[in-house]
Amino acid sequence: MSDDTRFFAPNPIVNRKETASLDDLTKCYNKLIEPSKIAILGEKAGDLVPKKVKEFSSDITENITAQELYQQSMELIAKGFKIVEEQAAKYSISEKTILKKVNKIVPDYDLTEIGEICFARSYKLSKVVNSYKIHDSIAAFIEGGATGAIGFWGLPFNLVLSTFLYFRAVQMIAMFYGYDVRNDSAEMIIASEVFSNALSPSKNDVNNEMTSVISKVMVMTQASVVKQTAKKTWTDMASKGGIPLLLAQMRALANKAAEKALQKAGAKGLENSIFKEVFEQIGKKLTLKTVQKSVPVVSAVLGALIDTAQMDNVLKYADIFYQKRFIFEKEERIMTIIKSQDIVIDTNAIEI
Repeated sequence: MSDDTRFFAPNPIVNRKETASLDDLTKCYNKLIEPSKIAILGEKAGDLVPKKVKEFSSDITENITAQELYQQSMELIAKGFKIVEEQAAKYSISEKTILKKVNKIVPDYDLTEIGEICFARSYKLSKVVNSYKIHDSIAAFIEGGATGAIGFWGLPFNLVLSTFLYFRAVQMIAMFYGYDVRNDSAEMIIASEVFSNALSPSKNDVNNEMTSVISKVMVMTQASVVKQTAKKTWTDMASKGGIPLLLAQMRALANKAAEKALQKAGAKGLENSIFKEVFEQIGKKLTLKTVQKSVPVVSAVLGALIDTAQMDNVLKYADIFYQKRFIFEKEERIMTIIKSQDIVIDTNAIEI
C-alpha cells in the first residue's frame, strides 16, 4: 500500500456474504466431480469421427504406446522446457496486471503487493477470476486446436504444453486471491498439489498428506469457524482442529517440500522441477486421453474440445479451493498486515 495513505481494514473482516458463499462453493465442488457439458460434447464429437478415419488412426498409433508418448513428453520437459515456457508466456498474466484488475474493485485501497489482496471481498475477486477463466479457456481451445491439427506428430508437445498451461492457470488464480506463487516457494508447492488434484478431483491419493488436506478443505465448510475469527486468534482456532488446523498443516508440509525442492533445483529451476515431478505422477494417465488427438484435421476439433474441457475443470477446482482458503485465512492475513503497518479497523464500515 502507498506510504502516504492511512488504510482501514474492512469491518467485519469476513462479512456475511463471504461466510454464506462457503456452502455454495462446496456445492460447486460436488458438481465439479460430474462430467462437464464441454467434456460430454468432446466425447460425442469423437463418436462422429468416420469409421475409416478411426481405422487410419489405429494404423498410425499401433506402433507407439502410451508409455512411449509419456517418455517423449518427459524428454521434452527435460530438454525443451524453455520452449514450452515461451509458448505459455503468450497466455500468462503478469503480477502488475493482476494488481491493476484487483485495485479496480477495491477503490478505497491502493494495493501494491499480491499479499495485500486479502483486503478485498472474496466474491468481488471471484468476479475478476471469472473474467480471467474466459482468457485461459480461449488459450486452451487455440492451443488444443493448433497442436491437434498436427495430429500424431504434435502429441508430445501438445501434452506438455497443455498440461503446463493448466499448471500456470492454477498459479494465476492463486495470485488473484493474494497467494504469491512467484516469490513464495511453499505457495508454488501448494499450487502444484491443487493442480494435480484438479485433473482428477474424484480420485485423490489419500496416502499423500498434502493431497489429503486439500481434499478435506474442498469438502468441508465450517462456516461457523469463520464467524469466530474476530474473537479468537488463528492459533486458538488451529488448536481446536478443523479448517484452520488443516491449513496450518498444509502450509507446514509445503514449507518442508519447498525446502527440499530448492536444495535440489534452486530458485531459478524450481518451477521446472516441480512441474516435472507433477507430470511424472499424472503424465501416464494423460497420455491415454491425448491419443485421441492423433487423427489429422479431425483432431483439431477434438483437441480443442478436450483441452478446453480440461482447462474448465482445472480453473473451477482452483477457484473453489483458493476462494475457500481466502475466506478461512483472511482474518489471519489481515491481522498480520495490521500489526506491521499503520492500519486500523474501520468501525464505520458498512457491510455489503
